[in-house]
Amino acid sequence: MNRVKRRAAYGVVVVLALTGWWVVPPVVAANSDSGVERQVDHFVQGVLASERGQVDRAIEEFQMAVRLNPAQAEAHYNLGVLLGERGRWEEAMVALGKAAELRPKDADPHLAMGIVASQQGDDDRAIHEFIETLKWQPDLAEAHFRLGLISQKRKLDDIAIGRFRATIQADPQHLPARFALGYIADKKGDLDEAIRQFREITTLDPRNVEGYYNLGLAYGRKSMVGLADLPTPDLTDYNALALEAFQKVLSWNPNHVGARYNLAIAYLYQGRGDVKRAREHLEILVSLDPSLAEKLADKIESVTQKEGAH
Repeated sequence: MNRVKRRAAYGVVVVLALTGWWVVPPVVAANSDSGVERQVDHFVQGVLASERGQVDRAIEEFQMAVRLNPAQAEAHYNLGVLLGERGRWEEAMVALGKAAELRPKDADPHLAMGIVASQQGDDDRAIHEFIETLKWQPDLAEAHFRLGLISQKRKLDDIAIGRFRATIQADPQHLPARFALGYIADKKGDLDEAIRQFREITTLDPRNVEGYYNLGLAYGRKSMVGLADLPTPDLTDYNALALEAFQKVLSWNPNHVGARYNLAIAYLYQGRGDVKRAREHLEILVSLDPSLAEKLADKIESVTQKEGAH
């Protein structure tokens, strides 16, 4: 999950490793009595335990904090987040619901409840919570993104596209949303949009292996449009661009079987067909993925039967 913007009153935050949810420190009142001081101490110990990765200890501390002060929203929220870390979904929803009740205009508990509901498979409840999140924080990228994922899961691609675009508008560097837009565009045959999204990913993250791999696939499919004598908007050598993308992937991950297979295919379609280089990758692929190697061998055999292949 992307980081959620918090009110300044919450002070320093601790990011949990598994979910990215926030653990927030308490707002301490001046002139505290001993009961409040004990509650604050348990809260602080909970934050420290979470920083050390001691999730169960942190849960115990926050449970003590809410027993001593049931009206402290931050303690209920943090308890819910940690219970979610442990997969204790029903308990997490109770704690987060209490936080939302205590801070009715706070988007974060609703976002967390939406995530827990999604993990439980309750998409309808998740949708409700994400929409409630956006009511209080309309520019929260993560809520838009997760609504997009549910729409994509339900095969409502047009709605999903709208949500993913809203995600990027709120956070232009949200790579998962760009991947999702690229996948949908590729599926719908909008190769220009797919290329645009995957290219943007590689611009934002120049060593993103899967970004370059999917960019190579989109370039490769775009090159096939020209081979099919369909109208193309320019004279760009998309096959050469595909070659370059797959080569970059293999420079970082030589065992990426998809990139190796598709690089060999790109060589087969380069000019009159570079069978020699395709066979070099076939030899490597045999040890990495025999079934994919067999598929590539069939492709090479088909090309070598055509006049002019070398």
